Amino acid sequence: MIEKQTKLRPLTRSAQPLIHCITNPISIHDCANIILAAGGRPIMAEHPAEVAEITSRAQALALNLGNITDARMESMPKALETAARLHLPVMLDLVGTACSSLRYEFAQKLMTIHMPQLLKGNMSELLAMSGQTAHAIGIDAGAQDVLTDANCSHLKKLFQEKAAQWNTTLLITGKEDMVVSPDKCAFITNGTPAMSQITGTGCMLGMICATYLAVTDPFTAAVTAATEFGIAGEKAEKNSSGPGSFQVELLDQFYNLPAQDYLFSQ
Repeated sequence: MIEKQTKLRPLTRSAQPLIHCITNPISIHDCANIILAAGGRPIMAEHPAEVAEITSRAQALALNLGNITDARMESMPKALETAARLHLPVMLDLVGTACSSLRYEFAQKLMTIHMPQLLKGNMSELLAMSGQTAHAIGIDAGAQDVLTDANCSHLKKLFQEKAAQWNTTLLITGKEDMVVSPDKCAFITNGTPAMSQITGTGCMLGMICATYLAVTDPFTAAVTAATEFGIAGEKAEKNSSGPGSFQVELLDQFYNLPAQDYLFSQ
């Protein structure tokens, strides 16, 4: 077991970091609200003529490849270059890189411009980015790519090697989440299948990561975000009767979570 001091909510709410998000319109509303619930301040600017200026005033940059467009493909490199110049932390959500060669190649380009401090994606997306065979079903991970007892050791070794090669931290989401750095690995089992029955929960998790990334290191940001959001999902399921009420409860339960320390298995 490894102990992480993760009372980030009071720290984040005190700092109120500005998080510049270039994300998709499908979940943009929920992403903005979850950043507010975590204690940050969202700004969702994506026009190519303003993203560099907006990024320069932010404390973290969040990039999400969902529903990608020409405008965002022009904006993201500009924002990323600014973040690199100013040493701002960056979270890149690799949505769809296992099912779209356009997104895969664009993600590779972004990682060449500047390696984000945190790369987030499901198992199929991270396998694809690692040069492995992936079995994505649209933007969802394929059943063949699920983390199991049989492949856990192999995947841990693979992703720690990639984290070291890329000098970054990986958040691999699924029924069981993995957070991997060159020298650490955490497994997080919190959550509920109900979270996959509404759109945007993966995007929201990425935005929580970006918010915490503004005030702490990438590994702590990712493990705290994944654990807290999973616990909020469990609580929301108990207080909802379907996907509509679950969506509302998820935001409320996350907002109302008490600050606490967590223990993670390595």
